[in-house]
Amino acid sequence: MDREMLDLHRATLRALTRLMSQWSSLDFQRRITAQSGLTLDPVAIRALYGLGISGGSARPSDLADELHLTRPSTSKLIARLTAADLVERRPDVADGRSAHVALTAAGRRTYEQLFEAGLSLLADATDDWDAADVRALSELLTRFTADLATGSTPTTP
Repeated sequence: MDREMLDLHRATLRALTRLMSQWSSLDFQRRITAQSGLTLDPVAIRALYGLGISGGSARPSDLADELHLTRPSTSKLIARLTAADLVERRPDVADGRSAHVALTAAGRRTYEQLFEAGLSLLADATDDWDAADVRALSELLTRFTADLATGSTPTTP
């Protein structure tokens, strides 16, 4: 890898790290919930985002993996979300021994509120960008995350 490409990768990694840190910060998550009139803890927010993006349901183990939580912590989270009527357990039709966690109607509405608040924050952050730049960001981030998901193994420089 030549020097210019290495410098570009370093700058990109710094920007991605900052983005992940800012997006998952308590302050940012509070802004999202305040904008949508909700009172949820950051882990619950991430769970609702994860379930909503994945089509509304997931196996508890998959949710735990996505949220980087232990199985016991995930069980407690699911119990809190169930008590708040945001999710419900449903039997897995393909495997009667397992279950899925699915958004309830209230959970779907809450996810949509959170998603809309996130869209509003993105729109504010890119308000002075032209459409071509917003399109390029969207296309490149979509491509980048798809490429990361292919499971390529990390290498050391």
